[in-house]
Amino acid sequence: MSATTKSNAPAKMNRIPTPPASLPSHAAIALCAQGIWEAEGRPEGRALEHWLLAEAQLTEHPPITAGSQRGEQPRRSKQAGPLR
Repeated sequence: MSATTKSNAPAKMNRIPTPPASLPSHAAIALCAQGIWEAEGRPEGRALEHWLLAEAQLTEHPPITAGSQRGEQPRRSKQAGPLR
């Protein structure tokens, strides 16, 4: 007879991926998207594009301010326009 061993690892099926804990807040994304929209001259019909761009920017480079270290909402400065 052979011994059957059980694995202590949890089953991989039925697992729901969880997002990283450091995702930016809705308010932070909205503020960044507004900055992008204003920097581009406030074009109409591109809200989703601006939202996704802001989300990507904040996910790749989350803002760090003195307030965010104390648990407050991070503050972002307005984005500068194109360099001339």
